[in-house]
Amino acid sequence: MPAAGWSWALRCITDPRAGGRALLLARHGRTAWTGEGRYQGRSDLPLSPEGWADAAGLAAALSDEPLVSIYTSPLLRARQTAGCIAAWRGDVAVIVDDRLAEIAFGDWEGRTQAEIRAATPEALRRWKRDPGGMRFPGGETLAEARARLHGFLADLPEQGGAVLAVTHAGMIRLACLDAEGRGDDGFRGIRIAPGAVRRFSLGGAAVVAPPFQHETVE
Repeated sequence: MPAAGWSWALRCITDPRAGGRALLLARHGRTAWTGEGRYQGRSDLPLSPEGWADAAGLAAALSDEPLVSIYTSPLLRARQTAGCIAAWRGDVAVIVDDRLAEIAFGDWEGRTQAEIRAATPEALRRWKRDPGGMRFPGGETLAEARARLHGFLADLPEQGGAVLAVTHAGMIRLACLDAEGRGDDGFRGIRIAPGAVRRFSLGGAAVVAPPFQHETVE
């Protein structure tokens, strides 16, 4: 938990009518690297034509959400997705927050798993065996990325309407693990498709997370 800010905890929900302040975490649309299976991390790629379609579909799906704030990662693919949502709505401005950036994969960025396996097989085995104990070469750990996420959540106002944050698969996976009270060994088993939305209730620290059912906007 962060040292500053109000006492919060994430709870996974699937019903928009559920209690607590709604927090929606959305993954950006596709880029040229998505279909190639390349680690993107902090590489600043734009949306591909398919990614713009993802963003438009996401904007339409969220059009009836009572959003009071839209936050986004500073990376271009997320900013373009958030901008599409904001333009569709016309009633909420976009706020860039650096803490929503993707996990820094360092030297792995731009490479596929096959390429990493060929170059540094032991590092890839370590990542699959113990994701929580892995520091990406030239990048960060899951704990460091989680600290950024916690800082963002702690700085959200305690009261208010629904919040949307457009971010990245890695950051959403960390939120899911936190909400379910699971360890980092489950990180790689959570699928977050481009344009997917995960819905949480942001409430007091005593809340217990039930099993999660995800929502996907294709």
